[in-house]
Amino acid sequence: MNPDEIRAALDRSAALPHGRIRTEHLETLAAEAKSGSDRRLEGQVLLALVQAYSYAGERDLAPVAYGRLLHIYDEFPVELGPLTSSIHWYLKWMTWGLIDNPAIPLPTVHRWLDELENRYRLRGYSLRPVFALRAELARETGDADSARALLDASMAAPRDGMSDCGACERNEWGRTSAYFGDDEAALTHWQPVLDSERTCVEEPHRVFAQALLPLVRTGRLADARNAHLTGYQLVRHAPDLRHSVGMHIEFCALTGNEARGLEILAAHAGWLTDPGSDVAHRLSFVTGVCVLLRRLTVLGLGELSIGTGSANSLLAELDSEIAELCTRYDLRNGNTVVSTRIAGRLARQPLVDQLPLGLGATFVKRTHGSAVPAFADAITERGTVITRSGGPAASTESADSAVAPDSDAADRAAEARRLAELGTAQLSDDPSSAEALLRHALSLGAPVLPAEHTARMSAQLVIAIAGQPGNELKLADAALRAAARWEEISVADAVHHTLIAARALHRAERHGEAVALFEQALAGTEIPYPDVELAVVRGQFGESLRALRRDREAIEQFALGAGLVPSDSDRGVLRAELARSAAAALSACGEDERALAAYLHAAEMFGRAGRALDRVRCLRAAARTQRWLGAPEAGGRPWLDTMAAVLAELTELAAGDTAPEVTAELADARDQLAEMRRREGTGRAD
Repeated sequence: MNPDEIRAALDRSAALPHGRIRTEHLETLAAEAKSGSDRRLEGQVLLALVQAYSYAGERDLAPVAYGRLLHIYDEFPVELGPLTSSIHWYLKWMTWGLIDNPAIPLPTVHRWLDELENRYRLRGYSLRPVFALRAELARETGDADSARALLDASMAAPRDGMSDCGACERNEWGRTSAYFGDDEAALTHWQPVLDSERTCVEEPHRVFAQALLPLVRTGRLADARNAHLTGYQLVRHAPDLRHSVGMHIEFCALTGNEARGLEILAAHAGWLTDPGSDVAHRLSFVTGVCVLLRRLTVLGLGELSIGTGSANSLLAELDSEIAELCTRYDLRNGNTVVSTRIAGRLARQPLVDQLPLGLGATFVKRTHGSAVPAFADAITERGTVITRSGGPAASTESADSAVAPDSDAADRAAEARRLAELGTAQLSDDPSSAEALLRHALSLGAPVLPAEHTARMSAQLVIAIAGQPGNELKLADAALRAAARWEEISVADAVHHTLIAARALHRAERHGEAVALFEQALAGTEIPYPDVELAVVRGQFGESLRALRRDREAIEQFALGAGLVPSDSDRGVLRAELARSAAAALSACGEDERALAAYLHAAEMFGRAGRALDRVRCLRAAARTQRWLGAPEAGGRPWLDTMAAVLAELTELAAGDTAPEVTAELADARDQLAEMRRREGTGRAD
């Protein structure tokens, strides 16, 4: 291959999926480039190859490629000079990949760390990332004092262009605090990432997973649910983040959501038989799986069918693999730090009875059919969740749910019913008092009343909270608890309450959680809403998807919603709003021609509904889209014609309506048209 062919092939490699396909392609290009005379081109290929190894979970292959890269960089400094920054940046990441790889002897890791430090000193870069890597190595090999001292040195060193991004740094700071058992400190470090104030390509994906159990242990249950519902969506399609998927499975096992954990495991069954090359990720993933499998055996479900075997047989197989992997680490490190840590993780016990995460095993059983139904049947027959002591696990309800041991069950049931009746009577006039009464009724009645009674109380509590504006997060939590109670009784009621939670989270702009719950509730056929209301729900689902930049999925929801509203109905505004939302999503996807048609269609419907301002806003968006599309084959500049029509409509509207929003819209439209004409060189600006 000549250099031009190699460059073209290198460009095409960016479109290949991460994994063996891409790395094999780049390995071939590296060999071709090495046989040529263009050393800078070879350096570019080697950089791409090292990155591909990282994302494919093949970090142990990177040192050979990087050794060659540094060799030609030192031998041909002029040719590779423009790559200096990239070479030093990825040298850091390549070295990081050696730390938790048992195939790399510790002397080799230290040699690469020394190489990194020497080159950073030579170039005048800050040693902040070097200290951080040395701290991580000390932590992973059991040298706690050195780990703390080196991390302090890293945090004190100045930031520069070679420093990790703020999100990745906080990931490591939090990991170290969690490693030493300080959940509060870990969460303090992670909070800006959890709040999406600090993000990058891999964050908050990893931090969401790592924060799951610390959030539960510190009592932040709603935040833990958010981290799971939002975080799992970010990692479920990323093989290089399979360790994070394992943490989500473990979280489900320890929060009374074994069925959901099993569902996630089924979605990633291929990873069980694909060990990959990244040992650390493999060990973390299968450890999380084994926490779930051990939980199943405690529940008496060891014979549950999983794949071609049972939970027990898979557990035995993975336990053996974990022991072998831990032995490799212990031999390399000269201690039992890794095996001790993994043993501690495998021995974890449930933290709460159940943290409601939305529709679970029963819903999956009735709507999809999978390995989960067997679990749903078995867990229903089994009954109470078991703790390490053999008794009921701690409840996620509030502390006042505790009942005195000498209370009479019948008296408690009667009192719970009385309080529930009082609360229900006050739903309209005093929802706050109704909420307090219903919460008290639930705390008394949940252990002694029939399941349907407590489910109905939970539904009344949801109504009470919904009657108090501004309590969206509290409403979502209550609705999910109600959905969990309804799930074994009425799928329709469970779906309804899950949608209440999803819509509340949508309004609260907790879009990651909202999307996860919308997906659960809308996956089946038993959706207890009339078509027009369901259209509104799908519109909200689409808007939450758009907030997550999942525009193509949003387009589908807007289209499904519009299809539910009859064209001859009196809900033309709803159809117009869905069309406008679809147009914006289409535009974000680069589907400009379809976006233009949708904007014009929405404008027409808004016009028929008498919504003049909405109509002209759609037309203004259509004009911008026409401008992006460029002049049609027939010639002309349709965007100028569209804006002229907009100005005419607004001028006429303003003559009879002096509302501030009309005046502001007219001014904005004039500015838009003036800018378009300026760009077209027409000379007119009015």
